[in-house]
Amino acid sequence: MIKDDLTPRQRQILDLLRDFTAEHGYPPTVRELGRLAGVSSPDTVQYHLGKLREKGLLEEAHGRSRAAQIAADERVALVPLLGRVPAGPASGAYAEADGHVPVALERGDASGLFALKVHGDSMESTLWNGDTVVVRWQETASTNDVVVVRYDDGEATVKRLRLKPSGLVLVPDNPKYEPFPIGEGRIAGKVISLIRKL
Repeated sequence: MIKDDLTPRQRQILDLLRDFTAEHGYPPTVRELGRLAGVSSPDTVQYHLGKLREKGLLEEAHGRSRAAQIAADERVALVPLLGRVPAGPASGAYAEADGHVPVALERGDASGLFALKVHGDSMESTLWNGDTVVVRWQETASTNDVVVVRYDDGEATVKRLRLKPSGLVLVPDNPKYEPFPIGEGRIAGKVISLIRKL
């Protein structure tokens, strides 16, 4: 199913459903969805939900009256937005989230994911100041991956990883900054996606 196949109203309803579910942790009822979409008739909302089900984008929500949810391949998870990088996937740092960001998951779960705000210009032109990156917690990465490196004080940097004969080197994408050795830092994760507001 190609999402470009959707009508503007179907796309609006799907987006509202995704956003509501991400914010509340459960899908909206038909009446709630109608109110959000500015549609007074529940039958009209049901019609569009039916079309989205036919296209495989929705399934029935269990345990909620007259509700629909995003199909399994379009799940949305709330990922913690962290000010400091966790030392590991089970770290208590997850409890210190500065908020959460909704992330669409095509497979797997969100338990090993966290998000960070990018500060500074060292990764331009790949990442810009104010971007949010979604990171999968892992202690290893391949050369050329964009990684989050954590230091003992909890601070972190986002850079491109390169393996040199001298060891691991962190390389800014912005040519006005010099590469530097990873030093005492440890890889905390690999950047897997980017959230950018225009």
